[in-house]
Amino acid sequence: MRKLLLLILLIMIGIAGFLFFLKESKKSPELKKIEETPSFNPHLLNWEEATSNAPWPKRDSHTAVVFRKKIWIMGGLEGQKPEYGQILYNNLPHKSDVWLSENGRDWELVTEKAPWGERRSLVAVVFKDKIFIIGGWTKRFGELKNDVWSSEDGINWEIVVSSSPWRPREGHSVVVFKDKIWLMGGVDYYKRKTMNDVWYSEDGKNWIEATSNAPWSPRWDQAVCLFQNKMWLMGGVDLNKPEKNDIWVSEDGKNWELITENAPWLPRSGHTCLLFKDKMWLIGGWNNQKGGLNDVWYLEDGYNWQKTKKDAPWVGREDHTAVVFDGKIWLMGGMDTNWKWKNDIWYSFFSP
Repeated sequence: MRKLLLLILLIMIGIAGFLFFLKESKKSPELKKIEETPSFNPHLLNWEEATSNAPWPKRDSHTAVVFRKKIWIMGGLEGQKPEYGQILYNNLPHKSDVWLSENGRDWELVTEKAPWGERRSLVAVVFKDKIFIIGGWTKRFGELKNDVWSSEDGINWEIVVSSSPWRPREGHSVVVFKDKIWLMGGVDYYKRKTMNDVWYSEDGKNWIEATSNAPWSPRWDQAVCLFQNKMWLMGGVDLNKPEKNDIWVSEDGKNWELITENAPWLPRSGHTCLLFKDKMWLIGGWNNQKGGLNDVWYLEDGYNWQKTKKDAPWVGREDHTAVVFDGKIWLMGGMDTNWKWKNDIWYSFFSP
């Protein structure tokens, strides 16, 4: 009798094991793929080219945002360095177009001539479910803007304020922080004036000056990111000095703390920074001695910068745009070391 019971028990165990194996073998490929996906390693960030020639014309000093699950690109400057002499920016095409993409590769022209007019070095942010366009440099000699425009759909634009209390400028930084729009730094190149003031607004129309003279030196083409619930201002350039690689942080826009005067990355201007996978990333830019840069750095703890294993395969550049979209970093356009304008698009991935 005991032998019979033992035999029955062994048979039941065998059947249970078989059913478990059958269940595991029928798991979906998607689930298996998720289980087998290696852990995220920022050191192994790499890049793939989505397109070498987007349908929007080559440019730099444009602006880009992610809005309603699409990438939007607006404005900028198109040109080519003359064989001899200096670039006459006033003779180069300035853009007032708006483009959108649902996948980063295929693009649709929303409007060729937005009412905010042809300009470069404009800045866009998404605030209260609208796109806001702020400031910039027009094609007219010496004309800078301190206006603000907004749109709920990227097609129809309305003027929020035609003349803000802050000085007209380009090369400024704008971020949304603590339910306010913050604007800082910039330059009036024709009047040889750089700025280190900081302003904020709760509606894009009414602006309050947080400080007229922040402790960081006047500059333009710096990068500003949000990280660890603070604003981080990094790098930039002044009229009579080389590029910078200092880092400043602030919790209120008025009081700023110097983190370091010399970050481990090269001094630069025209770079981008963004938050991706809980880390702050600094991408590309311009160094007066090296030209366009294609290095990528990331910060996890607020102090120790690390460089990715490989420099990016895209040519070094400045005044490009970068956004986080569809779980990737997307880099678009800019001007390279040879002063050639770009309309290529790259996205990030991870490889050993």
